[in-house]
Amino acid sequence: MAQANVYTSAGNATIYTDKVRIAAGTSPVTYQVNIVYPSATGNLYSVSPSVPANSYLDVFVGVGNKLTVVGTCTILELGTTTSGSYAVRQV
Repeated sequence: MAQANVYTSAGNATIYTDKVRIAAGTSPVTYQVNIVYPSATGNLYSVSPSVPANSYLDVFVGVGNKLTVVGTCTILELGTTTSGSYAVRQV
């Protein structure tokens, strides 16, 4: 397996695995998933969910979709590059 990407911020960043771990710093952070694969459908959540300060949350994003996180955090890609893809979901 290839090394997972690690981010310290995400502003509409393309995610290359099926999920991410968002670890908040000393302040809470909010996140939003923009569904673009298989077609542009918009934000996954009507209200951006949050991760409490000094904690982490594993979030399904889906391969090729976009992630935006507001606040100080570390984001680690988890999973594989195919398990969340459209072709796999159709099986």
